[in-house]
Amino acid sequence: MTFLITAFVLFATAICLYRYKAERKKIADTLHFAARANPQAQYEAALLYYAGKRVTQNKALALSYLHSAASTGHIKALNALGALYHGGKDVTRDDKKAFACYEQTAAQGDFEGMINLAVMYRRGTGTDKDNKKAFFWMKKAADAKSPLGQRLLAEFYYNGIGTEKDEKEALKYYTLAAAQKEPVAVKFLKTRDPRLLRHDPL
Repeated sequence: MTFLITAFVLFATAICLYRYKAERKKIADTLHFAARANPQAQYEAALLYYAGKRVTQNKALALSYLHSAASTGHIKALNALGALYHGGKDVTRDDKKAFACYEQTAAQGDFEGMINLAVMYRRGTGTDKDNKKAFFWMKKAADAKSPLGQRLLAEFYYNGIGTEKDEKEALKYYTLAAAQKEPVAVKFLKTRDPRLLRHDPL
């Protein structure tokens, strides 16, 4: 029994050491390719440097890599940069730049970009307020099967935001969202609690 326990401990230690070495190699490869302007590597390196995970934290370098990757149209980098500009986190808040980032990702068919663009049009953030454009982009996200987009579009229909009020269409999109386990839609369909139907989803 002692031999078996010892063998197991040695095996588990070997696995941990292998995983550690594999992770270190992956990080080294990421930083290597980021320095050579690979957009995906730059995005991943930006996350590492921003969080200070397995590397010394360097937010200036993280932002530099993020900008570089975003300039190539990299979707995740653009969304991350948009979020930083919108929140004013480690950069000067600039809603117009955030809007431009989301506009690029939405045009590439990205759910997150479409929803964020709809939010900005609805609120008039970084652009003029336009409920019809907000509805247009939310519907694009919903029809591309984004569960959050489906639930939010249902609330657009329920409240008549950017479109005619249509409770039948609202229920249709609540049902589609619930089928993908979107939590608010699931709860609403189970309870039919009208308090879950917000007058302004955004």
